[in-house]
Amino acid sequence: MRSIASRHLAPVAFKFWLLFALAAGLGSVHAATVVHMATGPVNSAAVLSDGTLWTWGDNQSGQLGNGSTVSVDKPVQIGSGFAKVAVGGPYMVGLKTDGTLWMWGSVQLRTQTLNETRPVQVGSGFAQLMTSDTASKADGSIWYWGHAKRLFNASAGGDMLDRLPPGYLQMVSNRYNLLFVLGDGAIQFLFVPWDPSALIGMGSWMSGYGSAGPVDRGFVQLALGSYSAAGVKEDGTLWQWRGLDAPALVGGGYRQVAKGSGHTLALKADGTAWAWGSSNYWGELGNATRTESENPQFLGTGYAQVAAAAEHSLALTTDGTLLAWGRNIAGQLGVGPVGQSQLSPLPVVFEGAGAPGMGTMVATGTLTRLTLSAHIQIKPEHLTSGAKGHPYLVAITPDGTMYTYSAPAFDRLNPLNPLAWADRLQNTSSLLFANQDLTHLSGTAFFVGYGLGATTAESLDEMMRSFRYQRVYDIP
Repeated sequence: MRSIASRHLAPVAFKFWLLFALAAGLGSVHAATVVHMATGPVNSAAVLSDGTLWTWGDNQSGQLGNGSTVSVDKPVQIGSGFAKVAVGGPYMVGLKTDGTLWMWGSVQLRTQTLNETRPVQVGSGFAQLMTSDTASKADGSIWYWGHAKRLFNASAGGDMLDRLPPGYLQMVSNRYNLLFVLGDGAIQFLFVPWDPSALIGMGSWMSGYGSAGPVDRGFVQLALGSYSAAGVKEDGTLWQWRGLDAPALVGGGYRQVAKGSGHTLALKADGTAWAWGSSNYWGELGNATRTESENPQFLGTGYAQVAAAAEHSLALTTDGTLLAWGRNIAGQLGVGPVGQSQLSPLPVVFEGAGAPGMGTMVATGTLTRLTLSAHIQIKPEHLTSGAKGHPYLVAITPDGTMYTYSAPAFDRLNPLNPLAWADRLQNTSSLLFANQDLTHLSGTAFFVGYGLGATTAESLDEMMRSFRYQRVYDIP
């Protein structure tokens, strides 16, 4: 079967093929537009541009919020109306656009332990979700919950959450340590082991994260790993330290830092991402090798957010693509299958996500006598505005060959029935195959969508960038 992408669309069509190939391994749906993401030891979460919340990975404590304790290796939608999400290991927390705070999984609250397999509202009036332990209200007050309650006992404030004392701007924690950013950007450290016997043989690094001194001022964001800590100052400098060592300067121009067990990710103001650390066995650094690095290594450009967990990493690009790499023991990468580590970043696939109602495909009959009809659904605002554009149908066969249809120059999947869509935006249906033996096309996936633009090339490129397409049918 020959490739039949229109000749004048070949460069863009090839780019489109690459998008599908990278995002879905030529067998799944497109990536979705992600606006915020978070990850924990063995699970992850993301909020899409439509406010839907998706989770994946380990689910032993119900922390995926899907109503069960069954783990999944690809994102599943669990709610809508969300703006931010954070992952705390056995629980997750989400902030909705209306200021309500929601939690699920197993988490220690002020007067109770929450054990829920679906999101439960625990507060209202919140302005920002800061970490998996903290959130702030419009009045500037900081509220906390979870594991930190074992290490820190501040003034209680509500039925479910505790309030940090005035002057505390940020808190991050791990099993033994708490780090605070105070009002002047100073670091305050608290070390309270909940299991002192676990400290035997752990070494001096357990004694603290940083010393009191002039260098410990001006911090605006902190990250705490198993063996070290890091912080970004208001002047964009990045500092890192371990044990009782004073913070050491890593470099300038940074705006975010994230830490795993033995690796660090950092994001610069120019959108470049960097990775380094003493742990890269599972591909935590995303450099396509298992080689460790003490110095920051360039990961790429065009990034908006980075996140690191014990042995894997996530990064969000400025176009809304979510990338994941590292260990995948519980499906925390969202790229499946479980157990298969990834040494390089791969796009996370959100099946069924994206712009809803792009179209449908109706199939009747058996594989040897199959009839397929395609329908394209244009959004009302694009119909009423008179926007110029073109509808598309894309087919990807199991061997990775992509076939693109567009008006007015249509090509066919084989010498049967061509599509007959108009070259302007309108809701249109067309018969693709009628009572045909499609055994040779078994496993082919069909996508429909449309793009805005005066030419077919412009429309196809705009459709890709806007993720205005969706998977509608797979031939059995």
